[in-house]
Amino acid sequence: MKTIRKTAMAVTSAALIMGLTACGSDTKSSEGKDASSRPGDATGKRADAPAVLKAALEKMAQQNSYRTVETGKTGSEPESRAEMTFQNEPEATETKTFGGKSKGAASGGTHILSVGQVLYLATSDVPGKSWYTMEDLDSAPKPSAPSQGKSGEKPKENPERRVQGAMKKWVSALLAVSKDLRHIGRETVGSRAADHYRGTVVLADLERYEGPAMTKEYRDLYLLQTKKSGMDKAQIDVWVDEDGLIVKEEEKGRTPKGDERITEEFSDYGVDPKIKAPDRKDVASWSEYVASAGKKYRTRG
Repeated sequence: MKTIRKTAMAVTSAALIMGLTACGSDTKSSEGKDASSRPGDATGKRADAPAVLKAALEKMAQQNSYRTVETGKTGSEPESRAEMTFQNEPEATETKTFGGKSKGAASGGTHILSVGQVLYLATSDVPGKSWYTMEDLDSAPKPSAPSQGKSGEKPKENPERRVQGAMKKWVSALLAVSKDLRHIGRETVGSRAADHYRGTVVLADLERYEGPAMTKEYRDLYLLQTKKSGMDKAQIDVWVDEDGLIVKEEEKGRTPKGDERITEEFSDYGVDPKIKAPDRKDVASWSEYVASAGKKYRTRG
């Protein structure tokens, strides 16, 4: 299986530029149990799936940070795993992937930090350094401080923010074209009570969609990633907790390699992830990395 669709792109791109590559928690049903209403659901009518999911997306956009664990499996291929932490302001992301060994990731995984607009990739290929970057650190923009809104003002989603986790694409696709979106029941995800929603997304329908539920950017990205796997439709399940936040989602579909499943679980909304750029003394430049890693792999091969 390709590793989880989006998380390893930066490392893969770096390896291609160099030419080196050529040489879920349990979910238990508790349907029927009483639960208090949630934001966006003042009357307690959890069965209104579109309203609940739309409100959950809006609330997600207000969160400054959260963590996800994403697992994926296709057919008989090994399961892949990614752990991601996102922060909106100041912009920062940490991604760890776990999978098969490769020249670009001899340890069997990757570790990536993005702070401001600078990407740092963990490496063991440069003596005395733990990270490398393709950016010129002398000219790279400094991370911006969090914006201070007016008292009581609703935080706004940063429109320039990169896609973070699959949440926005999957839920937006459901809201855009699913003809069978519905409330499945009341369940427990880990230790949290949550409402379970399910719908089907047919890619041919999504290709024709133009409307407010999903922007062209997110639509095209979702179509690109899903078509690449060979799907023509996907079943998407979403679990929303009592605070109106998405705690889990799952996409399933049939591909030429067999059934594919990607699951993403969310936690630590609003918790400071404390993502910081590495000490500059511990960061190799791109030219240093190319020289050291290229020499290392030529010697091996």
